[in-house]
Amino acid sequence: MTPRRAAPTPWGRADLVLLVVLYAATAAWFLWLAAGASAQGVITGEEASVSHRDAMALAVRWQPSIWSTNAAGQLFYWAAGHLDPDYGLLYARTWKAVASALLAPLLYVTAQRRLGCGRASAVLAGVVGVALPAVSLLAWVGIETPLDVVAGLAALLLVTSRTRWWWLGLVMAGVAVSLYTAALASAGAVVVVALVRAVRAPLGFLAGAAGGALVVVTPLWWWRNGGIVVTGGGRAGPEPAAAGEHLRELGGYALDSGSSYYWFADLPALGAPWIAAVLVVGALVGIAARVGQLWPWLLAGVLAVALYAVASGVPGTRRVLLVAVVLALAAAVGVDVVASAGRWTAAAVVPLVVLAVLVTPLVTAMVGWRGEVAAGRPALPIDWPFPVDPGGDQASTLARLADGLRAGRTTPREVGDGWGGTRTLAMIFMLDERAGRAPALGPGDVLAYYRVSEDCPPLDGPACGVSASRAPGPGG
Repeated sequence: MTPRRAAPTPWGRADLVLLVVLYAATAAWFLWLAAGASAQGVITGEEASVSHRDAMALAVRWQPSIWSTNAAGQLFYWAAGHLDPDYGLLYARTWKAVASALLAPLLYVTAQRRLGCGRASAVLAGVVGVALPAVSLLAWVGIETPLDVVAGLAALLLVTSRTRWWWLGLVMAGVAVSLYTAALASAGAVVVVALVRAVRAPLGFLAGAAGGALVVVTPLWWWRNGGIVVTGGGRAGPEPAAAGEHLRELGGYALDSGSSYYWFADLPALGAPWIAAVLVVGALVGIAARVGQLWPWLLAGVLAVALYAVASGVPGTRRVLLVAVVLALAAAVGVDVVASAGRWTAAAVVPLVVLAVLVTPLVTAMVGWRGEVAAGRPALPIDWPFPVDPGGDQASTLARLADGLRAGRTTPREVGDGWGGTRTLAMIFMLDERAGRAPALGPGDVLAYYRVSEDCPPLDGPACGVSASRAPGPGG
């Protein structure tokens, strides 16, 4: 059951060049898409929570809601906020885009080093995997996914390594789960591979399992209140009776329209039914020929579908990005099988022809979407209670509220009640503090508002309804 690996193409300078080119091109693509969406100047509710409030909250050891369970995602945006020289309302989209771009080189390395693909087929895996709308439409949004897919692929790459450090894959799987709970699928596949390897290296398995578990549960020690990890949006528990309905909607997302929570387009997740068909046929060929190498990634994809089928909470394409990525990877393996069966020139030409056939319509569709969203069609939703000033936008409204707080014309309670609660209060503090301005309020004011908000009782029960003492600032 241990994953078998065909002898990989010798690693050389050409591979390093391809990795750099793949990463740079993917980052540029995601950044370009982000710039188009950001032309509207709108930050959505989850982006406000994840990239501003939750990052601030992590620094002051506060869990701000029952939905704020992805501590590794909070840490990512906390670090990004410190590194960004021009912290602004939409700063997170830049950092999310450049981090998500790691998917392309990870897919290349996986195909080339683990699945026996030639360079051209490995490029096919990397490019198609990130060109699919499933990835391109979420890679720049300032929330957690697909950062969990990046970490999950890295975990699978590590745990299937022949080096003595394979057990670090278990630790990385813990990071993936802490980034976004959908990574339980990749983590499950990593655990299965690690259990197979534990027969010969039990201490490595124990070290890795302990490290991964520690990553997941450490926030329970760090936060001074609350104490919920992993469950987040699925905290209502499994819903096996809804599995059929969930699978039908998953098929609709893939082939008809991915339109769902935080999917700002009418495009199918796989681009088009015919593209999905090509990927499925390629994947079947790859599975038939190299299932011994592919099975850990296939298991991750199957677990992702199974998890989606029974999970509760808000459904949506964002929860199954791993499935699209694994499908692209397996299809590239199938193309490599076909190409390597012919003359040596076919090994390079066939994957590049398939690449052109698949990517041209995918890129064309995304370019069209980018033009429309940059022009405000569709308008990104202000999906939280944030009334914008007449003639203004979110940034100018936040600036006016901050000025009112500094001048004493309004209070944190009034701002929270009228403009989105702790999210808005935290954004005002973060934008002031990062810009070097005298903050209009501090983290203690945000915590005080939390104590009298509806977010508090599910986490802190009887401690709610009491003003919090001022907490120290997060140091930036």
